Amino acid sequence: LRVQVDAKRMAEAKDELRGLMRRIRQLGPEQRDDFEINEQSAIRDQLDPIKNGIAIAGLFITGLALFVGAIGIMNITYVSVKERTREIGTRKALGARRRTILLQFLIEAVCICMVGGFVGLGLAGGLSSAVAVVAPSFPLVFSTGLVVTGLTISVLTGILSGFAPAWQASKLDPVVALRYE
Repeated sequence: LRVQVDAKRMAEAKDELRGLMRRIRQLGPEQRDDFEINEQSAIRDQLDPIKNGIAIAGLFITGLALFVGAIGIMNITYVSVKERTREIGTRKALGARRRTILLQFLIEAVCICMVGGFVGLGLAGGLSSAVAVVAPSFPLVFSTGLVVTGLTISVLTGILSGFAPAWQASKLDPVVALRYE
């Protein structure tokens, strides 16, 4: 049985409910209550630690996956720099600036992360649609703010994980890079 009561009249409403339930259950004045009146805040107080624990575990797992993904992007970018060392040397010999080469590899790392972000958002959108079909009353939110946050994190991950290899590529000496086999 659920009852919605104005917070200002909570004590009065509890007394009224207690009397009503005792009449419905036909309890005498000397008998103890065989029912309980709970406030939503009591239930919330019990569920909040569980919800917070699940949220912390989810953030930890997500952070760990993001860290592993960033290491993978960094390794891909390092391999790309090594494979294109002669190209970098040629570009530098023809007058390319350090920041141009740095930006090239940063943009590549960000693009790889953006593709991963779009794939992840597509999977999340499909999963949320499937959950909405199976359980329409389940409160699932897939908002524009979450999409923007996800893509922003993808871009930041690309910048952070691609910076070291891009910096290394931009610092290459053109003569040494041209001799690289």
